[in-house]
Amino acid sequence: MSKGCFQGFPWKGVLFLVGLGLCAFLGSGAQRKGAYDWLTYDAFDDVDDRMNQVNAGNCRSKPATELRLPADTVAQPPKFNRLLSYIVYPNRTKLLHTHNMALNRAFFYSYIYQKLNETEQFFGQPGLLYYYFSAAADISANMNNINGSGIFFDNNASFATWYRTLPFNRTLPLFGPRAWRFDDFNEPTNWIREPTNHTINIVDYGAGPQSNYTLKAYKTNQWYDLFLPDGWDQKGQDSVRKFTYDIGIKYSNETGKFTKDEYEGKTLFGPPSPGQKETQNLPVLFTEPYFDCGRSNRWIVSAVSPVVDFVPRYLDWLHLRRNTYVAVTTMDMEFLSIDFNPCPISIGNQLPNYFKDIARCKPSTICEPLYGWGFRRGGYQCMCKPGYRYPPWQYGPFQGIEIESATEAEYKNGFDCIPVELRQVIPVIRSNETQGTPDVPYDFAGRKKRSSDSEEFDADYGFFDRPLIARKTDRAARSVRADVQQTRILNKKLRLLRMANLKEEETVSRTADGKERRKRSVVPRVSHPFHLEAETNRKIQYVPRHKRDTSHKRTKRQSFDPKQYDRMMSIIYHKTGVNKDNCKNYKPEDLQLPGDVGYNVEVLFSNQARTALRLSHFLSNFLQNIDMYEEYGNLRGDRLLNVEQVFGEVLANTMGDLKIKGSGVFFDIDKFKGPDGKTRQFFGPYAWRYEEANTGQGQDSDVANTHFRAIDYAGFPTTYLDKPWFKNVKERWQSNTYGLGKFREKPVIRSDINGTSLVDFLLFPLYYKAPREEDGLWSAPYYNCDGYVNDWIITYSIPFFGLNSISTGIEFKGVVIVDVKLDELDINQCPQDYFVPNAFKDTARCHYETTYCVYLAGKKFVRGSYKCECKVGYEYPFNDNAWYFDGQTVEEEYRKKMAGDKQTRYDNLQCRISVASQTVVSSLVALTVIALWSLIV
Repeated sequence: MSKGCFQGFPWKGVLFLVGLGLCAFLGSGAQRKGAYDWLTYDAFDDVDDRMNQVNAGNCRSKPATELRLPADTVAQPPKFNRLLSYIVYPNRTKLLHTHNMALNRAFFYSYIYQKLNETEQFFGQPGLLYYYFSAAADISANMNNINGSGIFFDNNASFATWYRTLPFNRTLPLFGPRAWRFDDFNEPTNWIREPTNHTINIVDYGAGPQSNYTLKAYKTNQWYDLFLPDGWDQKGQDSVRKFTYDIGIKYSNETGKFTKDEYEGKTLFGPPSPGQKETQNLPVLFTEPYFDCGRSNRWIVSAVSPVVDFVPRYLDWLHLRRNTYVAVTTMDMEFLSIDFNPCPISIGNQLPNYFKDIARCKPSTICEPLYGWGFRRGGYQCMCKPGYRYPPWQYGPFQGIEIESATEAEYKNGFDCIPVELRQVIPVIRSNETQGTPDVPYDFAGRKKRSSDSEEFDADYGFFDRPLIARKTDRAARSVRADVQQTRILNKKLRLLRMANLKEEETVSRTADGKERRKRSVVPRVSHPFHLEAETNRKIQYVPRHKRDTSHKRTKRQSFDPKQYDRMMSIIYHKTGVNKDNCKNYKPEDLQLPGDVGYNVEVLFSNQARTALRLSHFLSNFLQNIDMYEEYGNLRGDRLLNVEQVFGEVLANTMGDLKIKGSGVFFDIDKFKGPDGKTRQFFGPYAWRYEEANTGQGQDSDVANTHFRAIDYAGFPTTYLDKPWFKNVKERWQSNTYGLGKFREKPVIRSDINGTSLVDFLLFPLYYKAPREEDGLWSAPYYNCDGYVNDWIITYSIPFFGLNSISTGIEFKGVVIVDVKLDELDINQCPQDYFVPNAFKDTARCHYETTYCVYLAGKKFVRGSYKCECKVGYEYPFNDNAWYFDGQTVEEEYRKKMAGDKQTRYDNLQCRISVASQTVVSSLVALTVIALWSLIV
């Protein structure tokens, strides 16, 4: 083509129009909404942005306000005075364990400081490595929960026993040993380059540059400001901020004999114990989430509890000494692992809550939080409101993770529930009046109720004879055509045949003279194709299923097992029949329940098991790394464990957790060696909650009692070596320690008394081996009739280990136990697989054709800890504020039915088949009419 053809063509104008169109297209595209633009900015995005702006590289230059998050980002923290009256749901059990462990350490240090407060007992107090090993055990025993632990003393409140040049009754300026879990993926000894979670850093916060954590400029020291300084001089504050606890101990210095016949009493001043209605002066408080700058470099939340001591110490003028807050114990939990509640404010989700109402449930649904999600979106589910049901294609609630990942079109057209129509009203049963009718006024229609004694209706007529004076309603006065009446009769006939799975067929045959003969017969609605036998080639005659021989076939196990139900009731009756007054009359085997009664105990009581595991880790660490002959120049080595330290540990386990009935440490024969170098044949301190019925704190009372007792089992005539919880553990670990976890700790100490700088400990790093939670054993439920506990309990036992006599290896040293009341265990009555060891399974009384069973946590050891929800294709029929049948109601109605009570509603506690709503029916009718009209046209 010649070049002259394009001469004179307006290229510039065309290019301008093309560019203008392209800009318009891009502009319109920019204005179009994306598929996920409906997900608006909310509180979760705000907190997420704040956290992403801080890291290990810039945290030191950030102001304190940017290193902290709002306090209400951790909603509904556990409160000590509400633990016995409120149900702690699974999304707060980890936070509760962090709360209990901080209280545990506060009770121990308060006890040991006040118990060993005499001049000659000065060196019996914990040494430097005792503090370090205790903090390390808090972390190593709580692998997926606690990431940091420490104790921080106030100014000049720490009396150090480990410096030779520190004069007696003199203090360190500041002392704050803290341990945290270290990410060891890049450690030289970690060849696999994968985090082990077994490396722990321990540093003295009171030493080194910029180590004064009491100053406001420290930025992340809110744990100090919550309780310190004490402020005892404030009017009326000292009496409510400290509390007295009654402790009694019975010691034993030789096998089979106690030092005294009575308990040696001790009044312990400890953290506050407020009443249930009080909102202040709680024993444990939580800090705002903050960034642990320069240490773990993570966002954490700390549980803080105060330590009480008599100050000044070792003073002869007792009237000048006061019980004072001298330190605080902290337990740190990672903020990302704490669940939050995104649902609207309600009874179970009260203010303050920073993440309230960010769930995206539709108006026809209600929101329920899920546990185990941590700081992630989608940790909720949307259930249908009362009066609504799920669509036929939806199985169970709408999951939040699906809603959060849905497009705008998917969200608008889905995640809705369907209204339930024609709901029933539960009748109100009135005594001495008409039963089964609601209590409503009789003149609601504007006319009087007719009297049965009226002469106007005194006529005598049969049941099918209509009285002439009866008023005809408008509906009854209408006439029905004959063909319509015939159609109704045929419809009734068809419905009757369909209910019996039958149908009517008409066959036509001809007679000999050629006439048609019609015959009607009733046959099964399902046509069964015939089959031929292989040998005879004859047709196999169809046999109905209910007439077939099915003895050779397996049948599906029923969801409700009557034998299992009878067994459950016998277990409950036996449990309630044993008490402290008659337990001596039972044989030992009668004081034990089957092992499957304790189903799921390893999950429900995992926090209590880890309390025993913490003490096992501490004892293993101490007994494997402490040598009484080691000295480090000016730094004294730790002395061996003494009796008061071990008694303090078991008392702290019992006092710090309301679910723990008792706790003990039991050394194997000739394994306990005290600081005096003498070896005891037996040593087994055990502490428990001392409850008295006459004080309003009996075994049937839900009161956080303040009375505790402890006893050395070595003083009993019979030893504890034959106890199942000791014997079974010893048989497993006495000759084989394979399978223990190896932990590494890197202690960093101050270079001098004043804490000028930080240096590595001379033995750096330190190692120890300790068991895991799975290595412990849960006993079968049994009644402890020893005159002390007197209750049904379950015992968890875990071993601890130390160096052998020649320090060439580790050996079994003893057992740590915790006893938990059986009444704290939940019952699961829902159907389960045949191999699940649960004594209460398959005993829920749900109507399994229309409902399914859902286990409810937190109801404890009572029947009815479940709910019966409607299956897919069924709907809740009653007009009330529920969408399920409560298990306790079902159990009670079933009891009435078995007792012959005619007022029971048990047979009505079932769902009905769901039907299409009027909107769906109208839509189908409209579509049908349109289709027919298109065919006609």
